[in-house]
Amino acid sequence: MRAPIVSLLVCLVAVSPAGAWNATGHKLISSLAFRQLSAADQGRVVAILKRHPRFTPDFADEMPPEVKAGDEAMQNEWLFQQAGIWADIVRGGPPERTAFHRPTWHYVDLPHFLNDTTRADLDGQIKENVALDPPPTATPELQEMNVTQTIRLARRLAADKQAAPEARALMLAWLFHAVGDLHQPCHSTQLYSNRLFPEGDQGANKIKLVQSFNLHALWDGFLGQDAEFRAVRNRAIAMSADAKWMKLGQEAAADLDAKSWRDESHLVAVTVVYDAELMIALRKVEASADPPEPLTLSEDYLRMGGRNAERRVVQASYRLAAVLKAIVAD
Repeated sequence: MRAPIVSLLVCLVAVSPAGAWNATGHKLISSLAFRQLSAADQGRVVAILKRHPRFTPDFADEMPPEVKAGDEAMQNEWLFQQAGIWADIVRGGPPERTAFHRPTWHYVDLPHFLNDTTRADLDGQIKENVALDPPPTATPELQEMNVTQTIRLARRLAADKQAAPEARALMLAWLFHAVGDLHQPCHSTQLYSNRLFPEGDQGANKIKLVQSFNLHALWDGFLGQDAEFRAVRNRAIAMSADAKWMKLGQEAAADLDAKSWRDESHLVAVTVVYDAELMIALRKVEASADPPEPLTLSEDYLRMGGRNAERRVVQASYRLAAVLKAIVAD
């Protein structure tokens, strides 16, 4: 068993050139998941993470002094948070770090269309990877997986006690991040139109806004900007004690199929991200000969977006916790 897994690790480290939730969102998912696990299971997850090929520079060396001075539970929760953001950390830095970056592992582009004309014109022309199952290990296609494939592969390898410890830890860190990414609706969907987005809007990155750099960035930041460890931990403690979120999370944890998570995010994208207000505005821009200007979204849109972002983060966290429990089960 070990030879193919070692080959996989080598493949994963080959050099390659969207963000999802910002650091606050990913850390919040990790801390909420942390609270769903027993202390023993928390320790088992961390024991796997400690074999990560980048554990010393990207985890241990980055731990704040106040966390190092804390107890084991505090340190373990910080490591959960760091695992949640690690796949974004490797977007930049020295070559030995960016070698682990996999751009396509963060998203899947289910198509959405600005109007029926675009749908008809592009019928059969869109060639996005929307596969569900990962390709065979140690193949070039592995590096081009979408986020759904990544989750399925990561779950399998992280749970494989016969796998090389480094490969197992690497895919566990990817699992932390990818579960969060797939619950960000902009990471499930790409909007097409004949004039504005003939090749897609890159998961809402091409839709410029007055309130934010673009629509994707707006959704990334709906959970706020304070990513400091204690602030996120305190927020997770409060949310974990809220009966409303607990009920939502427990219901979500009953469905651990990544395809369902993808389809849920796509539905939120179609109905909330690209809501009627936004689609009307985009159709006006599409019909105009003028260059597009940044759009202004209503307060109703922002409130609805914020509520849905919180819901998706809670759902992601309980599902991540359930998957982690299965991975470390005896």
